[in-house]
Order: sequence, then structure tokens, then C-alpha cells
Amino acid sequence: MSHMVSVRTEDLAGPALGWAVESIEGSPSPAAGQMQLAFCAPPADDAQCERLVAKYAVWVEPGHAVNWVADTKRDPFQRVHGETRAIAVCRAVLAVAIGKTCSVPAELV
Repeated sequence: MSHMVSVRTEDLAGPALGWAVESIEGSPSPAAGQMQLAFCAPPADDAQCERLVAKYAVWVEPGHAVNWVADTKRDPFQRVHGETRAIAVCRAVLAVAIGKTCSVPAELV
């Protein structure tokens, strides 16, 4: 996984989204007896979502034209969307932490 590609933060999903969040937050500790391989970022889940909401003061609510919208500044022009609540929260955190684009391993896109 040495080749990195630039992806818009609002387009990140699946393993690429998990990898990007892990790159700014650090990898979570695996449960006792569970092996975690490098670059095998878990998908965004509700537990991770709640931790990010608390840490970054993320505002999140159901959208009208999209499933979920999230933002860290309560600015309607800075909201990011997501298919799920967790995806919207992760994208909002990434947008504020690293900006509009993110470099991720090409294999994850």
C-alpha cells in the first residue's frame, strides 16, 4: 500500500473512510485475543461515531435531500452528508481535521 491517491473528503466511504479516521485518531485497541492487521481499518460504527461526536462537538441530524448531515461549526454551508449517521460524522471530522481532500492508499478506494 505505497501508492496514495487524493480523494475528496465528502466522497470517502468504506475502508478508505475508516483508514482516514484511523490516521488522525490512531487505531483502536483490539479486544483481548483479537488480532488487528495494519491497514485493516474497521468501517465507521456507532461507538466510534459517538466518541467523535463528543470529542469534536459534531452537530448531526437527519437530512432532507440526503440521509444525514453533520458539521462541527453549525454552519449550513460547511455541512457534509452521509448515507449513515456514522459516515456523516466521520466525514465532518475529517473535513475539519485535514480539509477537503485526503490522501488514502489506492487499494482502499
